[in-house]
Amino acid sequence: MVILPYLVLAAVALLFMILSYLVICGLPKREKAEGMPSDEPTMEIPRPRKAKREEPKKPVVDEATRIIHVPHHQEKSSEPEDNEKTKVFTREDFGESRSADAFSSNAATGPFPAEPEPRVLSSMPDLPTLEEYFIRHFLNRYGAVSTTVEQDTRKVTRHLIEGLHMSGKEAVDTLTHIMVQEALQNAQRTYVMMPTPVVMEMVTDAFSDVAHGSRSDTKTILAYDALKAMLRMEESEFHALSLLLIFHYSRNTDNVDGEHLKKYTEKYITPFLNKLPDEYTGYQQLEYLHCVSLENKDIPFGQVLHDSYPLIFSFRGCMKAELISLYKDWPEGTLVASLYNSYMKPAAVDESSLSGLLDDMGMDDELTRRNLLAILESRPVPYDRKEMTSILDKISPDLSRLQDIWDTSMIRRSSLTLMGMYIAKICIRETIGEDFDLSHWM
Repeated sequence: MVILPYLVLAAVALLFMILSYLVICGLPKREKAEGMPSDEPTMEIPRPRKAKREEPKKPVVDEATRIIHVPHHQEKSSEPEDNEKTKVFTREDFGESRSADAFSSNAATGPFPAEPEPRVLSSMPDLPTLEEYFIRHFLNRYGAVSTTVEQDTRKVTRHLIEGLHMSGKEAVDTLTHIMVQEALQNAQRTYVMMPTPVVMEMVTDAFSDVAHGSRSDTKTILAYDALKAMLRMEESEFHALSLLLIFHYSRNTDNVDGEHLKKYTEKYITPFLNKLPDEYTGYQQLEYLHCVSLENKDIPFGQVLHDSYPLIFSFRGCMKAELISLYKDWPEGTLVASLYNSYMKPAAVDESSLSGLLDDMGMDDELTRRNLLAILESRPVPYDRKEMTSILDKISPDLSRLQDIWDTSMIRRSSLTLMGMYIAKICIRETIGEDFDLSHWM
């Protein structure tokens, strides 16, 4: 009875060892035949595994010299191409022929015809043929044009060519120059966008200067650049440039009294008052196009008149008795009424014109001339806007209106560049028929 506990302990240990073996090694597998178990042991056949892609061998590194041996690539791999690799497409992949290019007239993409081949002249055409080609070339640059645009293009192109006043062969030689052709296209665009008679003559003048001038001449370059700038401008900006040229860079020696100033206003000022830019952006655009330079200093209109016509606006004048006491034989028309009170003054606008007037009168005595100038400048008039407004209202309402526009817009801070002078010159010439000589500025 003493041995029994030891036997039970041994049986439990044996059973634990058997269970542990089964857990670790598992039960032996047997095949079933026709749903019945087989007592014979069977051999398990392992399933075939997919062949692993053979990894490229790592380069062998010689520890002594550190030379890396690179294996030779196979000339042709039997493996399929990797989709991640870059593929270069050819014209055939898109169904295009190698003979087709951007200039081929046979190539077409979508419902629109392709750009035609450039016109390369093997021989010089006649002038009407070249004119027609310039018209078609301009119209073909746009997707759709109206009948009005087509008519305006023909009108301005014919006018530009006729304005050259050249024979057929000479005109063809000139028009085939690249610089002249670009100027022609800019002139066409400017007129088509602003089809007015004045703009027609302005672009004709500028185009003629480009065609006739030397390529390195300042006037030619100004005309060429002006045509590029004009197509981005409006008529109101042309007028602003014209007024700046009239008052800042010219002086009319006939403006000796109120009557002459009134006539001057009707001819030189009124035609440009209807359209003027009244916003800062208009003058900012002129500065961007290199036509004006905006200064930080304001110059009111009355001050401009004071500086341009000092003997008319900066000095009140003299009593008639004072003038006669200095010189008794004043010819008729040489003394005029002053703009201030009942004073009188010689018919001159500044010292230079006064000297010319006295020369024409035969006043040779230098002492008399000095005394006359001294008495004329003895009553200076400081600039006062209210007094200036009253004087301008008496002369002409348009002159007073210009003062209001000038003093409330950026024109009071604007000064012309050379290109601004050129555009103003041709605008004034074609608007009022007055030509300004800019040779001493160019």
